[in-house]
Formats: sequence, C-alpha cells, structure tokens
Amino acid sequence: MTGFERWTSRADRIRDGDGYTYEDLARDMVDGLGWTAALDIATALRGHVYGWSGGHCLHQDVKPLYDRLGWEQAALLTAWFRDSRNPSTDRRRTP
Repeated sequence: MTGFERWTSRADRIRDGDGYTYEDLARDMVDGLGWTAALDIATALRGHVYGWSGGHCLHQDVKPLYDRLGWEQAALLTAWFRDSRNPSTDRRRTP
C-alpha cells in the first residue's frame, strides 16, 4: 500500500484548525481506500497510540501519519474505526 503522503497532508489540515477533523480523515480514508485498507491503517496507528512495538505489517509505514496527527488525534481516529455506529456504507474488500 502506498500513498501515505495523501493522508499525512490531510492530517496537517487537522492540526491547522481549518475545520477538518479526524472523522473527516477517517471517512476520506474509507472512501479512498475501502473499509479494509483504511481499517488496516487505523490498526497500525493504534500500535503507536498504545506504544506497542511493530506488531502490524504497516507499523513503520504509518509512523509519519502518527507523528503528524499527534497522540490525541491518532487515538480519536483509531477509535472511530472501532465504533460500531460508524460502519462504512461500502465495506468492500480491497486488494
């Protein structure tokens, strides 16, 4: 999976305070990548939130995104994917 630059630049928008939120980023990730791939990124981010060592195959790849989001926003983003009230309307499998 490539293209993390797209998500890190959007994470900058959260920090800039222009009204773009972790929820917007989560939805954009689902729209752009599909539910499964977006969830994989969130799962890898969760390792950084909890201080787990690299147990997920994307652990190192998502580090720049985690650094841009910061702990609080990364925690909110990962929690969004675990909240059953936020099911994707398109939970298609992605390659």
